[in-house]
Amino acid sequence: MNRKRVVSTFCALFAVAAVGGGIVSVAQADEPPNHANRLEATFTETNASITNRIADLGVFQLINTGTGTVDGLGSATLTLSATQDRTVHPCGAGSWTNAAVRRIVLADGVLVVRELVYICQTNSGPRGTGTWEVDGASSTGIFADARGRGDITIVIPTGTATLSGRLNLAG
Repeated sequence: MNRKRVVSTFCALFAVAAVGGGIVSVAQADEPPNHANRLEATFTETNASITNRIADLGVFQLINTGTGTVDGLGSATLTLSATQDRTVHPCGAGSWTNAAVRRIVLADGVLVVRELVYICQTNSGPRGTGTWEVDGASSTGIFADARGRGDITIVIPTGTATLSGRLNLAG
């Protein structure tokens, strides 16, 4: 009797594991391409428009456009609008702050992120480090109502920006 109970229990556990594994497999098949909830993206940007009011207001504004890739989601284009306050110096002389909105256009929708970056002088030229946060209300497609945040690095001499962090899609 004991042996029969052990075999029955083992068979029941195996059936539960098999059904549970099937449910997990189906759920994974329906997940969006970034199922790991990561955002890794690299862009190359160029200036499309500049407003230089440093002399009277201490403010420099620019619009950049560019192309790049978002891991797991493919090629993307972007438009960045940034305002730099050149009267503040978070990391010494010649540094400033950037507040920006980055609009990333992909095949599955538009991801909008807001950034706050400190631009600091280095031996190889100005370099920015900061953070970004998803604007889910402004994003569309699979990114509508998304949440997430992470880090950004901007290398001004090469015109590259790299974003890394968490992206949680609402759907």
